[in-house]
Amino acid sequence: MRWLRGLASLAVLGLVLVGAPLALLAWGRVPPGLAGLARPDDGTLLLAVLTIAGWLAWAAFAFATLVEAVRLGDREHRALRLPLLGGLQQLSAGLLVAVLALAPAAAITRVPAPSPAAAALPEPVPQPEPAAEPAADPADTYLVEPGDDLWTLSAQLLGDGGRWRELVAVNPDLLRDPTDRLAPGTRLALPASARRVPRTVTVRRGDTLSGLALEHLGAAARWPRIAAANPDLVTDPDHIEVGWRLVIPGAVAPAHRVSREHEEKAASVDDPDRTDLPVPGDGPDGSQRPDPAPTGAGPQTEAGPQTEAGPQTDARPQTDAGPQTGSSQAGSVESSAPRSGAAQSPEVTIGGGTTPEPVPALPLLGGFGTLAAAAIIGVVETRRFLRLRERPVGRRLIPPEESAARLRAALGVRQQPDRLAVLDAALRAVGSHCHAEGVPLPELERVVVSSERIRLEWADAAGPPPPGFTGAADHWEAPLAAPPDPADHPCPYPAVVSLGSTVDGDLVLVDAERSRVLGVATDDAELGRSALAAMGVELACAPWSDSAHIVAVGADAGLLALAGGERVDVLGALPDALERLRVQVARRRAALGTEPLASLRVDPDRADAVAPLVFCLLDDVPAALAEGLDDLLAGPGTGVVVLLATPAATEARWQVGGDGYEPRGRLAGLAEPLRAHAIGESTRAGVSRLFAADTGATTVAPWWREPGPVDDNVLALPARVVREGEPVDIVRLAEATEHPQVLLIGPAELRGAAGPEPARSRQQLVELCAWLLEHPGSTGTAMAAGLMVAESTRRSNLSRLRAWLGTAPDGSAYLPDAYSGRVLLHPGVTSDWHRLQVLLAPGANRVGDSTLVAALDLVRGAPLADAAPTQWHWAEELRTDVSCALRDVGVVLTDRALERGDVDLARWAASRALVVAPEDEQLLCARIRTEVRASNTAEVGRLVNHVTRQARILGVDLLPETVRLCQQALEGRVRARA
Repeated sequence: MRWLRGLASLAVLGLVLVGAPLALLAWGRVPPGLAGLARPDDGTLLLAVLTIAGWLAWAAFAFATLVEAVRLGDREHRALRLPLLGGLQQLSAGLLVAVLALAPAAAITRVPAPSPAAAALPEPVPQPEPAAEPAADPADTYLVEPGDDLWTLSAQLLGDGGRWRELVAVNPDLLRDPTDRLAPGTRLALPASARRVPRTVTVRRGDTLSGLALEHLGAAARWPRIAAANPDLVTDPDHIEVGWRLVIPGAVAPAHRVSREHEEKAASVDDPDRTDLPVPGDGPDGSQRPDPAPTGAGPQTEAGPQTEAGPQTDARPQTDAGPQTGSSQAGSVESSAPRSGAAQSPEVTIGGGTTPEPVPALPLLGGFGTLAAAAIIGVVETRRFLRLRERPVGRRLIPPEESAARLRAALGVRQQPDRLAVLDAALRAVGSHCHAEGVPLPELERVVVSSERIRLEWADAAGPPPPGFTGAADHWEAPLAAPPDPADHPCPYPAVVSLGSTVDGDLVLVDAERSRVLGVATDDAELGRSALAAMGVELACAPWSDSAHIVAVGADAGLLALAGGERVDVLGALPDALERLRVQVARRRAALGTEPLASLRVDPDRADAVAPLVFCLLDDVPAALAEGLDDLLAGPGTGVVVLLATPAATEARWQVGGDGYEPRGRLAGLAEPLRAHAIGESTRAGVSRLFAADTGATTVAPWWREPGPVDDNVLALPARVVREGEPVDIVRLAEATEHPQVLLIGPAELRGAAGPEPARSRQQLVELCAWLLEHPGSTGTAMAAGLMVAESTRRSNLSRLRAWLGTAPDGSAYLPDAYSGRVLLHPGVTSDWHRLQVLLAPGANRVGDSTLVAALDLVRGAPLADAAPTQWHWAEELRTDVSCALRDVGVVLTDRALERGDVDLARWAASRALVVAPEDEQLLCARIRTEVRASNTAEVGRLVNHVTRQARILGVDLLPETVRLCQQALEGRVRARA
């Protein structure tokens, strides 16, 4: 086939370059002179035009062929692109390459190059030879896929198909026709002029992993490469969301176009789901592995199977910080240096040294601020707490959809609730100090929140700092470790909002009221909307902005309404918002007169009258209108603020630009740029779904049984309920087990493990074991994404958990090696939550009293009592289900005990359930009924006062049945109603 193609190409070249001019000389016509143009047309003129066109075409093709011939003979293969002749160059290059393939191997000059084995195993200290052709970089190799040939690979890897001889130079055994197919599975060394650069694509509506693989990698079957290169996003290959930025592995570019940043980020994996193989692209040779089946575990031709965190099988010297150890060495560090591209967390001390522990990037959030994340989580949890408080017995709140749950988990990792609380306390403490001392409220220039302190920077000297603060006259500081005492005082700066963070992670906030009109200057309309949405959502959720009223207009106004609830008004058009703005400014100026706004802000009796009114103009605003708003709000402050986006050329305090996924900003008065906070379009949709999921809708709980529908011709018998005294075999399941058990109802623990207890990160291993129990048969990718840890951390923790669990009495491992790619625990490993589910499987309203007692005996405290707010983010629904199930058990057992007159059992059941569901209204009502039955008047009064006071603190109404119970308990009867 190669000979036929080469001879045909030679014939075409000869026919065009030699035959064409001979034919033009023989049959062409010379253009007639002026006299000929005066004669009647007999076709001579047309033939002359065609002859000229033919000579021009021949000259162009001949010149293109000459250029390509010179380039192919050039050792450096310098590219010369001729204007308007690109197509002819490609055609002539293909013909010349096919002709050159006819030449024997010895006729083609080659530069000596190392063999593939030498390329894979270089000397520890390689000495570069002064060769004319660059040698192959051992870190750059390519695995041939079906359908590949030298010409297409040169076009893909080197940028030009005509450079196929560069691949031949570093792979001498591959000299052949560049258009012939290569053998799949062949490992090709790449020239030093090629470097791998990961590309990113933004998912659009209708995209699929296979479609993206077909478009960018050449074959739909290569989708596992994309999935493996994006483990934090792609947990289900059938589900990708619009707006995700996916890394496309295996892209390459010439060396002169590759930046150092790209080289540092170029770490792609082919299948991290395969927990029994080394990570491709992360091993010593930096090579890629063949695309595996999605769940298969077929044999490998280049490396044998390897268990989790096992030793590397390549004989080359390691370049990591330390050696990789097997799973048997539980006390050592199984993972070496973290993957490139992962963010670094603070260093942890291990064995006298420090090893940076990587944390995963959260591309799902983009430029989401940590304070905004904490504020959103606070609002969502508060609303959910109030919904759970009103939840009927035997019902379960419908959980949010999977995408909303993933977003909530990501926000849980990103949030910093301690900084949010300290900042709120510090701002309120400033207002309390100014009101108590009668000093003017200082004008806030900016706020900087670091990992150690809150720094309030004043526009003018503000005097010495008050108690609880340190610093000087121009700035006050509050340490996070010893924050000011929380004061029940109005916040004097309710329009403080974060704009971005420094490279060190310090958050920068400004007082929007000081700017009057806070503009986001950018030429990217979507980026402007993203930045405005970040500010608007934070103001709608932040605790210091609880008095602010927001007026939103634009496409994303609904998001702010979901976030702020009743504090947000949505207007339909910009003119309506402008009219309301003018009216409010005029009213406030008339009401304030000459009294400064700051004096009212620190007065608890008058602060509500001047609560800030924030207008969020989320759509494009003309520059002339923005200038008019500046003039309208100029002068003494009125508490009216406008947030809007303006063109980049406009003078604005906050300039935003760069990529929509990693925006950069510059704040007037700061020398260094900031990482701007912004909520991208897809993330805004996810946040909206997260807020919208809080509807209070319920369904039948899994631990409850209700009678199903019965046909009209069937007589339904009463439901059988096991009462005390009847045999209840299921209680035997509550006995201790000889296998390891994860305890979640209380402080998280792992009991009964057969191996040695780990020396560090014990709670991480307990969390990992609990996650495996709740997600049996999951892949490594799903595990890393669910726990939101870096891949290296996941492998290390899984190896140490395997060593800690040890082996069962029959010799089988409690955590077997995942040769199938799916991680499964031994069937004997359980949890107290699983035991509770088994106990209540027939229904808490149907099992016997002894079973309910056994269920409450599992309580050692609140679920996950020792977990910090940012830990166990994936287990929020689990924690809620545990609390709800045990609360229902407590209510049912209390009512049964009161029916029999067993006051002690009723008191014990209600008190035990209150441990896992503190301040639950229905459990407190159960306690009130118990003490009424026991004629304990003092305790009844205390409990009634406690219930009513709690409702006042939460700002909610008592349930109607609670009101009737309290009236009956204290007054002896229910008050009459008309």
